[in-house]
Amino acid sequence: MAISQTQTPLHSSDRIEPGPPLSSRGRSSFPKFLKAAVALALVGGGGYLATRYPDEARRLWQSVAGAGKAHSEHPIVAPVSLESTVPWDGFVTVTDRARTAMGLTTVEVEAQTKPMRLELLGTTAYMTDTLTKVRPMFKGRVDKVHVSVGQAVKKGEPLIELYSKDLAEAKSNYQIERIQWLYDQNLLKSREPLLKSNAISHQLYDETKNNEMKTRREYEVARDKLLIYGLSDAEVNEVDEEEGANKARVTLRSRADGFVIERDVVPGNLYDDNDTLLVIAPLDRLWVWGHVFESDLDLVKLGQSWEVRFPFLEHQLHGKVELISNRVDPDTHAVKIRTSIPNPGQQLKSDMLVRGMLEIPPVPGRTVIPRTALLVDDGRYCVFVHHPGQGEKYERRRVVVAQEKDDHVVIDHGLKAGETVVSVGALILAQIHDDSRGLETGAPSHENTGVD
Repeated sequence: MAISQTQTPLHSSDRIEPGPPLSSRGRSSFPKFLKAAVALALVGGGGYLATRYPDEARRLWQSVAGAGKAHSEHPIVAPVSLESTVPWDGFVTVTDRARTAMGLTTVEVEAQTKPMRLELLGTTAYMTDTLTKVRPMFKGRVDKVHVSVGQAVKKGEPLIELYSKDLAEAKSNYQIERIQWLYDQNLLKSREPLLKSNAISHQLYDETKNNEMKTRREYEVARDKLLIYGLSDAEVNEVDEEEGANKARVTLRSRADGFVIERDVVPGNLYDDNDTLLVIAPLDRLWVWGHVFESDLDLVKLGQSWEVRFPFLEHQLHGKVELISNRVDPDTHAVKIRTSIPNPGQQLKSDMLVRGMLEIPPVPGRTVIPRTALLVDDGRYCVFVHHPGQGEKYERRRVVVAQEKDDHVVIDHGLKAGETVVSVGALILAQIHDDSRGLETGAPSHENTGVD
């Protein structure tokens, strides 16, 4: 079973592979490397071997202790009791002297009280729902363009001069409908006193009134068409004064304050209502799009606080998550999220690179441990938990990680606040645990038996 710590990998030289069960070997053929493994097991809770194979353990202890006398009269650990016959309980038991020799350090598990901070990369963008796209509402020729890209414009300022036959026809039709309506209106007014004096019938008066209503509606439609074409009320009122080619001319004006961000128009060319000539964007606010990987998507919720940093401007702003896209980018496997930020003085531009810090509020039940306490076991995370009141006993426990940072880990579940975990020396306990399990089951220590 491949066990590794998230920061300090376990090298092959650090592992001790146990051999077959001790009862199947004679003393003369007992390998030296297994003696070393047994010695390590004795240091970290080797009572199991002594209880299961007492004769062999006694001979090995005497061998190891005898070799140690050549170097020191005081061995690191004392001989374990050989009287117990209790099978291995799944814990790693460590004596006080062995704990000191291995440098084991423990810390108390803390409840998560601070929000997790998820770092994002992103870009700024224009707010598309506030863009003004300038299009002609009829087919015509562009005679003059008053603005260029990047230029600031105010509402009502002239943008483009157009010449159009369709516009001239619409103006002429407007004049005709207006003249007819004014005639019917005057006729209706002249027949009102005649009806009162019974000089005309009610039927004739009703026909006159109906005609006036009809021509008034036709006049209003003709006037509205000119307004849709982009003429102002003042320009419509001046139509009767226009003569000749002037009826075919119109000036397209800006409908909002902003900056010209796109221009696709050249004087002398013909355009119709399918062509976008200019795009005007208000730059008082911008969108920021961030990219969240699929693995972190469950951490992101609408309304979360989002700190936006501009690394090249040393500028920071704050926003809220306003939108989470329902599409995963097939190339990056990331999901876009969006916020909007103010842009006072128009210092910020579109398509600027930004870094974001998304704050994920604490979740009840989540805990925090040092990064060094976390081990990786075949792609799954585990820690060693100290059991109080049972001596120096440690349980290997699987945990689910919510977030890993450089110095700490947020645990989603598997630990409770107040428990004690090993922060330094967990790799040694993992090796002892695997060796003990191998001796208990007869399987090699590196084989994954599915038992913790």
